[in-house]
Amino acid sequence: MRITVVRGDITEQQVDAVVNAANSSLLGGGGVDGAIHRRGGPAILEECRRLRAGHLGGGLPVGEAVATTAGDLPARWVIHTVGPVHTDGQDNIGPLASCFRESLRVADELGARTVAFPAISTGVYRYPLEEAACVSLWTLARTPTSVEEVRLVLFDQKAYDTFDRAREALDPSDAQVEAWLRSLPDATWLELFDAADALTDEDRDVARPVYPDRVRRLYRSLPGASVDWMKWMRGNPLVSDPSLLAGAPVADAARLATVYVRGERFNDGVFGRAVQDGSVDAIVRRLRVWVGQGGC
Repeated sequence: MRITVVRGDITEQQVDAVVNAANSSLLGGGGVDGAIHRRGGPAILEECRRLRAGHLGGGLPVGEAVATTAGDLPARWVIHTVGPVHTDGQDNIGPLASCFRESLRVADELGARTVAFPAISTGVYRYPLEEAACVSLWTLARTPTSVEEVRLVLFDQKAYDTFDRAREALDPSDAQVEAWLRSLPDATWLELFDAADALTDEDRDVARPVYPDRVRRLYRSLPGASVDWMKWMRGNPLVSDPSLLAGAPVADAARLATVYVRGERFNDGVFGRAVQDGSVDAIVRRLRVWVGQGGC
């Protein structure tokens, strides 16, 4: 799937489906929602009302998606999804990521091949723009779909610049990172797995001012990726839940390793905390499975 970032008006996009940042009522609102209803005409609202009179009597839940006609828009369908209101101390990433996954699922059911998305939840729902961009791009890049092109359409320059930087952080591609991992000699993998297996419970005591030798050995042997790790980690669910690596491309294990190895150089203790909380274990497990399956 090709992902592009453009500055423009989402109501003017000639695509199969336009995604609407709707509210739960599905009856129109401000921002992107209001613009889509105004440009698309009454046919969209009429179909939304039929949905509300049927199985969506309680409204569309946050993170879910549903399709209607596109009315007078230069698209075939509108996919309505409800983003989260950003709230401190709550899981905001999960519901926002769900908006993109569910919209792609609906697009696949429709047979849509080109889909335009807005910056969901970044308006009156107060989602921080930079984190929203990273969550959006990471989720789109990691969601299996038959959609051939996703276009992120941003109305103002600040949003465009932020989403474009997040798109750049997806490079290098999974294939490029995996090719580099495949080029590593067998001795590198033996050293890594020996170092991981040698760790003791005592080694995981990050209260030490200096890492034990076995932790330093693991730090030196962990392979990373040539990636803009500071951009890649922002809003990335793998950072808060590394268990997701089990279902992610092996390239993400290398990228996450880079976050901890290079992060240690900027802030002492980053790698030690990743050892303690199991993040490094998750990285090693994913790499071990890949090597065991003949990846290298």
